Amino acid sequence: MTDENTPENLRQKLADLDAEIAELRRLDGDAQARRGEDGDQSEGIIENEELATELTGIAENEAVIDVLLERRDRVEAQLRALG
Repeated sequence: MTDENTPENLRQKLADLDAEIAELRRLDGDAQARRGEDGDQSEGIIENEELATELTGIAENEAVIDVLLERRDRVEAQLRALG
């Protein structure tokens, strides 16, 4: 068995993944909340490019979260397999 597959190491990986997922979800929530806000200099109109950038960032963030959740499931399965 390698060090990579020790229960302690796998638990640490789960904790790290959970922290990363939580941070990305926080950032995603912040981005979602800003979608309807305008800047101080705005006249109430969000530029199309700015909106597209925000939406792209949100979509990319959600995709990363999905990948991390899949990775978390695999690590959790490895930990269960070890007993």
